Amino acid sequence: MWFFYAASVPLLVAAIVYGLSYMPSRRSSWTVKLDVGLAWFSALSVLILVPTDVASTLQGTSPPLLVTWWRVAYWYGFAVQFTLLPFHQEYADSGHFTIRDRITTAIRNNLIFYAVLVALAVAGILLLLMTKNLAPSNVLGFCVAASNAFGLIAGIFLMGYGLVAVPRELWRTADTKNYRKMLFHRAGVQAEKAMSAHAEMSHVVALVHKVKGTFRRNDPFVKYMDKIVSTADSHAAETQPAAVDLDDDVDVDFFDRQDLGVLNRRLRKGIENYEREKALYNGIVMEYLELEDIVRNQSDPGGPYSSTLHRALPTFLAYMEWWWKCVLRGPVLRLVSVLLAAFSLCIVLAEATISGSLPNLSVFSKILHNTANHQFTTELLTFLFLCYPCLCAYYAIFKLGRFNFYLLVPGHTAPYSLLANGLLMCRFAAPLAFNFMAAVAIPPSSRHSEGDYDVQDTAFYAEFGELMMRQPVIGLDFQSYLPTAIVPYMLLLVFNVFNRFAGLFSRSPMVEFQDDWETVSPSAGFGTRLLRQELDNHSKGLPPGLTAMPTSRGERAGPGLDAELMPPEQPSGSRWWNRLPGRGGGGGLGSRGGSQGDLQHGLLAGYQGQV
Repeated sequence: MWFFYAASVPLLVAAIVYGLSYMPSRRSSWTVKLDVGLAWFSALSVLILVPTDVASTLQGTSPPLLVTWWRVAYWYGFAVQFTLLPFHQEYADSGHFTIRDRITTAIRNNLIFYAVLVALAVAGILLLLMTKNLAPSNVLGFCVAASNAFGLIAGIFLMGYGLVAVPRELWRTADTKNYRKMLFHRAGVQAEKAMSAHAEMSHVVALVHKVKGTFRRNDPFVKYMDKIVSTADSHAAETQPAAVDLDDDVDVDFFDRQDLGVLNRRLRKGIENYEREKALYNGIVMEYLELEDIVRNQSDPGGPYSSTLHRALPTFLAYMEWWWKCVLRGPVLRLVSVLLAAFSLCIVLAEATISGSLPNLSVFSKILHNTANHQFTTELLTFLFLCYPCLCAYYAIFKLGRFNFYLLVPGHTAPYSLLANGLLMCRFAAPLAFNFMAAVAIPPSSRHSEGDYDVQDTAFYAEFGELMMRQPVIGLDFQSYLPTAIVPYMLLLVFNVFNRFAGLFSRSPMVEFQDDWETVSPSAGFGTRLLRQELDNHSKGLPPGLTAMPTSRGERAGPGLDAELMPPEQPSGSRWWNRLPGRGGGGGLGSRGGSQGDLQHGLLAGYQGQV
């Protein structure tokens, strides 16, 4: 056990430190990093505690400190996800200038969240009262069970998505042609997001300068206005506020400290969103340039590898790089994809037979029982088996996210996003850990005999599981039969039923999703033209990402724009959500005669002229 701790704890701490130094944006304070680091450690500690618990249980022992560590990790994650992290999120996201205003805003913005918690607590107490189970221990148990139920519902379906998507994406990206199609689609989608974010940022910067004109120098709040203007001016070269025409009736009533806090937050969010979307687009461009290097080197049999993205390596390493990227990469990725698909199938079989009344079909459980006499081997295998479903669940969180408020972008992750990520990890860690032990590692058995250990003998079950299992509605039956829903859900994912069903709500034959890149879509066509232009720019020594960035000139669209670089025209009313009020094009940014399409035309025109 101690050898496993000596190897795993430093790796866990190093990963957290690396994440906190690599992901946060410049404005992330040390308090944000501290809270996120502790939340990550609490959530990721299950990767250490679960293997120890499983190995100890199979040997019929229980380390004295294990229960204490479970209590610390669980209750810290449980407490901060409902108290500290939501409050700190709103506090860090506030644009107000004083601590008092920030605290007031954070409390006010969390009132709905806490009202829902109170309503759920009242409902739980009434349920316990009706079932004659109202006791202090049962109230605590109901809170644990309710938190676990929510995390289990979301975690199971997120994990199910990842169990299908991870092997599928590896298989697709093993082929350079498919990988190129995927990058074309992603580039088209991301370029439009970056242009839209730039349009919003430009509008807010122009609004800031207009509001500045309403302040006198002796105004008591002019010092706050000067701070806002200073932030706006730091991005003046990218936004070109003089080129944005605001409506005459645009609201410029920002007269007190609270109003200026709202304006400051809107400006900061606009800048953060643009920088994040731009960084994501640049990342796609770099992937494409790397892919084109691979394709070019494949036509040179035997190597060595020649890269346009990094300096030439020593001859031996250059040959090794050629063999990996041009010969071995595809077969290895396909092999890994097949192995992970088999892993996914084994997990599904284990989840489908989690009930103690069914035969144990968990392959992982058989392996762990056979290695029970070797504690370190059991801990290491449990760690590896646990990493995959956790990876699938967290992969799905970011892949399915249509909103980027919890997305981790290296160097551009806002404090709100960091804290949201820490909160989500705390919310899903314990339910996924318990589900793994109950379904995959040591599932319960109807014939619990001497020496036949299962999840009911673990330290986690003794401390938390018994409290959860005896609760009405969300107790034993709920925990036992909900995971079986992963089987039909994954079948729907495998056969792409959700995308086909969503297509019924569109007049066009295709609805674009984040992974919907296999068909020729408007976004893919747009991305193809952008990335080819990026490749041409790269050959001329220009930096990446110019095709989706604003020109540094002070001029608007010029005649040099290639029509092929224009964003695709979406058919009017082609999608039902675009027919909703406020979702149409034109004038949505409060500008006069400057729709988003016109602005995108201008953004691309300047750089096309430079290139």
